[in-house]
Amino acid sequence: CTAYNVFILRFNYKELGLVSLQWSSTFEGILLCKQKSESRRKKGFVFTEHWCRLKGNILLLCRNSDRKCSEIEGLIFLEQFSVSPTNEADAPYAFKLEFESGDSPVVLIARSGPEAEMWCQHLRDAQLCPTLERIAVIRDELKNLTGSDPLETAVSTSSESKQTSADDEVAGSTDVRGLELSLSCENLTSEFVASGEAPNVHIIVSVCTPPDSGWRRVGTTEVVEATSLILLNDFSVLRPTTSSRLPTYWEHCLICLILLNELLSNFHFHFSALHLSPFDLTDRRIDSSKSIQNCNNPKYLKIIYLRSDMITDKTRVQFSLMDLRDLKSSMGFHFGVVVTMAEFLANNPTMELPICDPNNGKALPCRSAALHSGPRLIIRSRRHKPMDERQVAAYSGLTVLNAVCDNLLSKRYSFQHTLGESMHVVEFMGESKLCFDFPIEYLKFIGQREHLLCDSLSRAGSSNPLVESLRKERLISMKQNLDQYEACLRYLVDCSGVRFKPSGDRYNARLDFVPTNLHVNQIALTDWDGQIVSSHTIVSVGVFSVASRLYKAGGLFRQAADTAVRTSAYPPPQLSVCAIGSQSPIASAACLLCNTLAGQSNALLYRGTGSMAMLRADLMGLVQRLSARDQAEPLAERIQRSFSSLQRILGDPLLKHLSNTTDGIGSHFDSLLGLLTLLSKLDREDRSQNSSPQRAQLTTENTQNSSIQDRTQLLSLIEKKGTRLIQCLDKAWDEAAEFLWTNVFTELMALLGSDQVSGDSVGGSSTTNAVASSSLITEAERVACSNPVLSVDSPLQAVSVVLDTFSYRYHACLCQALTSLLTALSIAVPSWNRTRWEQMTVCGLLAQFEGLISCFGNELGMIEDWAWSVGRLGSMRIILRPSTESSKNSGSKSDGGFCPKAKLTSLNECELTVPWFAWTGAPNEIQARGRVRLHVHPVAFLVGINEQQSIAEKIDKIGLQQSVNNQGLASIEAYFERYTKHYGAPPQSVSNQDVCDLLANIRHLISPPIRSKPVELLELASEVTQAFGGLRFTSCKSAKDRTAMSVTLEQIRWLQKSEGMHVNDFIPALKCIRSTGLRLENALKNAGVRKYAFNRLQLLSFPKLYRPPVGTYSPGVMS
Repeated sequence: CTAYNVFILRFNYKELGLVSLQWSSTFEGILLCKQKSESRRKKGFVFTEHWCRLKGNILLLCRNSDRKCSEIEGLIFLEQFSVSPTNEADAPYAFKLEFESGDSPVVLIARSGPEAEMWCQHLRDAQLCPTLERIAVIRDELKNLTGSDPLETAVSTSSESKQTSADDEVAGSTDVRGLELSLSCENLTSEFVASGEAPNVHIIVSVCTPPDSGWRRVGTTEVVEATSLILLNDFSVLRPTTSSRLPTYWEHCLICLILLNELLSNFHFHFSALHLSPFDLTDRRIDSSKSIQNCNNPKYLKIIYLRSDMITDKTRVQFSLMDLRDLKSSMGFHFGVVVTMAEFLANNPTMELPICDPNNGKALPCRSAALHSGPRLIIRSRRHKPMDERQVAAYSGLTVLNAVCDNLLSKRYSFQHTLGESMHVVEFMGESKLCFDFPIEYLKFIGQREHLLCDSLSRAGSSNPLVESLRKERLISMKQNLDQYEACLRYLVDCSGVRFKPSGDRYNARLDFVPTNLHVNQIALTDWDGQIVSSHTIVSVGVFSVASRLYKAGGLFRQAADTAVRTSAYPPPQLSVCAIGSQSPIASAACLLCNTLAGQSNALLYRGTGSMAMLRADLMGLVQRLSARDQAEPLAERIQRSFSSLQRILGDPLLKHLSNTTDGIGSHFDSLLGLLTLLSKLDREDRSQNSSPQRAQLTTENTQNSSIQDRTQLLSLIEKKGTRLIQCLDKAWDEAAEFLWTNVFTELMALLGSDQVSGDSVGGSSTTNAVASSSLITEAERVACSNPVLSVDSPLQAVSVVLDTFSYRYHACLCQALTSLLTALSIAVPSWNRTRWEQMTVCGLLAQFEGLISCFGNELGMIEDWAWSVGRLGSMRIILRPSTESSKNSGSKSDGGFCPKAKLTSLNECELTVPWFAWTGAPNEIQARGRVRLHVHPVAFLVGINEQQSIAEKIDKIGLQQSVNNQGLASIEAYFERYTKHYGAPPQSVSNQDVCDLLANIRHLISPPIRSKPVELLELASEVTQAFGGLRFTSCKSAKDRTAMSVTLEQIRWLQKSEGMHVNDFIPALKCIRSTGLRLENALKNAGVRKYAFNRLQLLSFPKLYRPPVGTYSPGVMS
């Protein structure tokens, strides 16, 4: 046994072999198994004989060909596979098992052709998945016909079953009156203790209130495991310390078996789980006394709430202890039961009750000589103090969450504090109401501006034939891009039902502007009355990208670098939007970068066309607008604001040569404004005369006729002046727009390598560089690869296609980022005090984005989209206004009618409403203005953690991650300097460290030598953000799996460092919240199953704290 590796099944190896001799097999016989030769002299494959037994969907291979052999060589689970004959010359009766999970095929050989056919037929019939799928269809049909599923009425022992209970309640209900139960057990023993196996127990709490006779399940605790592993049956590989032999074929088969068992979890059919773990032969003694002792006295972290509407004094409460043999399949038995009255629980804060046998009701005896008494259940209970509805609405802490989130869920836990007391913790998760609302507003604004730009371009012209040709190409491409915006807008407006984008809809082009899997995650500490004392919020969202457009040309940063006029190394040391975008006319024009001619000209076009449209709409039909009295004054104010905006645009230094054209516009406007002032004065005089009865009697008919004539004459003069002003403005703006369009086209044609791009030339032919044109056409084909109908055959068309494709991707990613930012801001503002308001106004709004995306494959393009959109948030301004829906006089936090509303007011400015009670916490000078403008200060840090990142590190392709982190460090240091300049040293972090020390640690982590997956960087950045009161965001590809690991880790760290959770509870609490928390509900929303999309081999590359508990993941889940 010391010479080579031997498989030993720790618990059921011998039992399985003996039982296989007694069961009635479906089919038995001798099969030859093909496996690699272990001999150095004879390389290749050899065939060994095995007696095989088929029972159900398990194929068991004995160690030899003896029919009565009880020694097992291995077994195969026959699910999700296909069997077919092979055409091997040396094996005429061979057939092959191929698994859909991608595992290596298994080749078996029968002794004759008929026997091979029989084996193939029996193996095909062994699968249970088709039967289970048929059962699911029948259950759905029965549910549609009868309204209920007959199988759902049965009592389930699964700890993950969805029940209507107090600890799984929808957080919209803030009624926490009734009883709070904290459970623990002592001296748990079972019939398996003799064989060295401790129980895996969880408790199901049920109530029965007369006259009802049945038990109603109201809650369940988490499962307390016998060991640190969730799976009970361990399949161990005994490996000698001196052996260097490679794993045998069956070792590989067992690994495939594990992966296949994980895959089967999607079909709700599980077998006894197997865990592969190495042990050295030099130390085979396994000390299980500690794990058994811990399991004998489990303390459950979750607390059970019995609401007042569930119980009365006559209610009986039943605690059923279930001992699970296999957590994944929920196989187990009824360990014991405790029944008591709710009245006793209310009157006794602590009760110790014996656990009884569920069959005869007698107390379970002590089964171990080391224990002094039998199993006991300890119940700690407390009756909540009743609160009126106003107190609950004002102080429950759920008002803002309910206002911002839909489908808000909550789950409660109890953890141990450092001082020995219990911490009452509640976890919230909800979907953002802005998830669809803000993208609709964004698309409305962008579509309107694109319409105006298209109209302006259709009226422009140029004497340069190359510029004129590009103008025509731009008109065609802009109309196509506008159709896509309108299609997305119509889809979102018409969308009914759940307004949420699951991860599976990432490739839906109509949802490109909607963030993927956007959720608000909050962990809160509550007091005994359930009131929130403190909380920590993280917004989880899928990476800001456009998956429907694919990544053949990379993301935004890659496309900007590929269309740069001057090529440079990519990625640069710092991934800055301004640095890379300013080198690309495409990026400058699409993102309106004001440090370039193309960006500045395009920005003036956007602003000018909008101002002209508003001014033209006000000046057209003035007579009809002013026919009603008292309309002159508000119309004059509106016209004056629009004219002032247009005047600032025409007065831009870029358009200083147009001063002669705009000289006469001011005089026409002053004349029109004077006439409107006279009309407003006349309306006031008429109103004052009509309001006095005596004056109304003295007013003669001649006076009335004179007033009417004066008003008619004024309206006629106003109409003439308005028409004249429109003509002058149209002329001036058309000239300015033509000049600006020429500037944009001149910059774009630099990509063609043109030797004649000046708009002043009239004649002559324009030539372009053939190499530049060819590369540009290739780039256009790559960026438009998602549209197979589009054919690019000219360099001018290529310029237009690349620009519009870049613009669409940029707006979609920025819209997703803004929606997430506004969601987090809506949650954060109500908790700001006066100091925080002043800090955000002076220093800006700190928003820290955490990325868990790898630098390999398509995720590389996702990083480039994500980093670009985060960087562009730095140019955004957010205007906060108080909501008008709530009463200003109440000053209450209830604000039940508040709902956040956000809209885009300009290309770099958006507006968000906040509840009135939050607005009253702002300084008086801000309240007096009625609005406040905040600058966004984004910070991004990126660390890939999966197996693809391991590949990227092996081939040294993590330069993009380094560039993102260098830029993030520079950005957060800039915020630190701005803060210290105005307020001095910032407060210490939750770990009682100075922020400057944390920044030094971040600088050390990202400086050479490059470290593998430095996840400590994310922890440090989060602490700095919390010290500044910033917003926290976490993203991966789908915001479902890797994000869940990061969110739960940060939540437990916050409980430990900020709220004083006991250090010994860190790992148990982390496992508890990952295995029973709301992030599994998030996985259910997105993938239809409460499993994370991981596999065992993949998790080997994950950092240890980012690995989920065994049994909570499956390789077959959609990622």
